[in-house]
Amino acid sequence: MAAALAVLALAACAHAFSLSNTLGDHMVLQRDAASPPAAVWGFAAAGTTVRTGFNGKQYQSTTGADGVWRQALPATPAGGPYTLTFAASDGGSATLSDVLFGDVYLCSGQSNMQFTVRSAFNATEEMLDANNYPKIRVFTVGQGTSSKTPLTQLKTIEQQWAIASNSSIGGPEWGYFSAVCWFFGRDTFNGLGGQVPVGLISDNWGGTPIQHWSSPAALAKCNGGTDSVLWNAMMVPYTVGPMSLKGFTWYQGEANVGQTAYYACAFPAMIQDWRVNFNNPNAWFGFVQLAPWTAGAGTAVADMRTAQLAALAVPNVGYATAYDLGDATSPAGDIHPRNKQTVGVRLSNYALAQVYGQSTLHVFGTYKSATASVQGNDAIVTVDIDNAGSLALHPFTCPVPAVNCGNAFEVQLSDNSWVAATATVSGSTVTLTAALSKQGLTAIGSRYAQTSWPVAVLYSTDGLPVIPWSDAVHA
Repeated sequence: MAAALAVLALAACAHAFSLSNTLGDHMVLQRDAASPPAAVWGFAAAGTTVRTGFNGKQYQSTTGADGVWRQALPATPAGGPYTLTFAASDGGSATLSDVLFGDVYLCSGQSNMQFTVRSAFNATEEMLDANNYPKIRVFTVGQGTSSKTPLTQLKTIEQQWAIASNSSIGGPEWGYFSAVCWFFGRDTFNGLGGQVPVGLISDNWGGTPIQHWSSPAALAKCNGGTDSVLWNAMMVPYTVGPMSLKGFTWYQGEANVGQTAYYACAFPAMIQDWRVNFNNPNAWFGFVQLAPWTAGAGTAVADMRTAQLAALAVPNVGYATAYDLGDATSPAGDIHPRNKQTVGVRLSNYALAQVYGQSTLHVFGTYKSATASVQGNDAIVTVDIDNAGSLALHPFTCPVPAVNCGNAFEVQLSDNSWVAATATVSGSTVTLTAALSKQGLTAIGSRYAQTSWPVAVLYSTDGLPVIPWSDAVHA
């Protein structure tokens, strides 16, 4: 990819000094950054020198043969505002004003990440509340460009860097600003005591599969063919510097339903590849486990939720589940639930714990193990749940055609049939009881919430949902 970038950079700059258009007035640069350092960069003819003025000092860089100049900045604590000046030996100049140093997060994915604050619950109040957060800055990449080759500049920008406000957060529906990205960033800012500026980059496109967002190298790891059209157009421009980040958030997977095995390989591969290309091996990555929608009978959507969890094998990865946040009456369609606030706070709580070492309510209960027995005409499966403390069963009424909801709990019998089960809880244990259809059968597996619109009834007493499971009974 380096050779292609060099050719494109030279063609793009055509000897004229310029800044990367990922930068701008009001932006946030990564605080305390050492690897990679906070950097500014741009384009000029090879050999052109560029002097950068920052915080009372001058720094000089020389444009390389690839037509790119880069200037690393010294590690700088949270704060600002700063002004950066640029003067090139070819006579070009530029200024970046009102620049803060803080923590920068890039939010990507498909339509549920694109979904804007204006479309969320309590939109009017949420947009007005944004006026209280001038230390949060936002930028939205446009959706006008895909590319079969890597680009060094963004070809489409929906929203330049802006101070959070009613207008910058409350832009047009599906325009700006991303609700999940905003609520995540706002809650993280609040969790840090309102002292650390936060920069949020919304970089997403509805209806897109993971293949679009993966580099050729990442695709090759999982036999994903050739694609990379949004990686090339919407991500590569950030890697030219690269932009120093604290982490990424990701809400995607609907477009890959039916490709479970591939996704379980491709998702971890993409995460690791992004870190390589951003020269940031420890960048935090937080994803959202898919919400309910009326996809019909079967387990395809549930299987994708399970495939998403393969990313947890990669270090420094967190998540927020949304499988219990269905919205049958969403004006944007039930695949787009309006409750993005809960998604944001769950994701933020995970970041506050993993990235910042805070004690937050962030760990979801997960399946640990199960044993089975037969009592009279019933199969009994006893399931132990990790990380949940005490469990509770909540009421649930299916708000959509019943075929989408199915049963909350099911037991698999030794004839491979799945039958409905009732559940009781005690401490961190769930006891499932299922009627045997004939003598000689035993229980060999159990599952919970394995439908497109899960019957979400199992919670820890702290209010977080237990993650769906489907697993064999182990002796």
